[in-house]
Amino acid sequence: MNINGLRTHIFIGNMEILRCPRLLIHSVRRRPMWSFEITLPDPKGDVRRAAQLGDPVNMGIGYRDQKPVLWAGTVKAMRPGNKDQIVISGVGRDDEQLNNVTVCQSWENETPEAIVRYAAGLTGLPIARIDSPGVLLPRFVSSTVPVWQLARQAAETCQRGFNIDMAKWKIWLGSDGIHWGDHNQDGTVPTIATGAGLIKHLPADNPAALSEVETFLLPGLMHSRQFGLIDNKRGINSQYRALEVRHLIEDTSARTHLSYGVEYGY
Repeated sequence: MNINGLRTHIFIGNMEILRCPRLLIHSVRRRPMWSFEITLPDPKGDVRRAAQLGDPVNMGIGYRDQKPVLWAGTVKAMRPGNKDQIVISGVGRDDEQLNNVTVCQSWENETPEAIVRYAAGLTGLPIARIDSPGVLLPRFVSSTVPVWQLARQAAETCQRGFNIDMAKWKIWLGSDGIHWGDHNQDGTVPTIATGAGLIKHLPADNPAALSEVETFLLPGLMHSRQFGLIDNKRGINSQYRALEVRHLIEDTSARTHLSYGVEYGY
């Protein structure tokens, strides 16, 4: 696919995709895994017969003369689309370890960060940053739960037992490894500005809602990254944490949609 210099290169298993009417990559800070949807023409059912659940998916997305951003996933579901199409969906390949690896263990007089670090280490993935809430847990039990759920349980224990605000504490897999805490994913901070990439800005209309920003495709951006927003119409010039990022590539457009605002836990 080539839209004004944008290129996508997709493999599903051993099948190379030459035409993709729609591609969605979706990452959310409160969810342990990013997800994708690939819509393909399949009038004769050839793709449905060739693709299998569990197939690896490799996607290279970028602009001409720039190094493509690589996203690696696994097929989890297939369903019919519109007009003889098939929709293949799945989740991030490495991120699955946060869900597939389970922990059955108990601790006494241990810190939450040590517990989460131990669980994260079981995935075999690199550990980037595990923060400390600054408390000691007298007792903590993990009854065969996924790593992401253990991290959530540790945060809830800190909140209930020690009255620590843990609403912004999340676990995720970034490009540099596993994170747990109230911090941002490292990376360049893109600026989306009036007249320079800002297509649409919809501020939240109530305290519980998130504000939304639409811009041209930023293929490497994921949740927990910071971005700058300059909206001259509303007098806004600030940086925000992306709580949700949707990359949507269609036949005639390629957009990134970001959400930011107040975090209310899980």
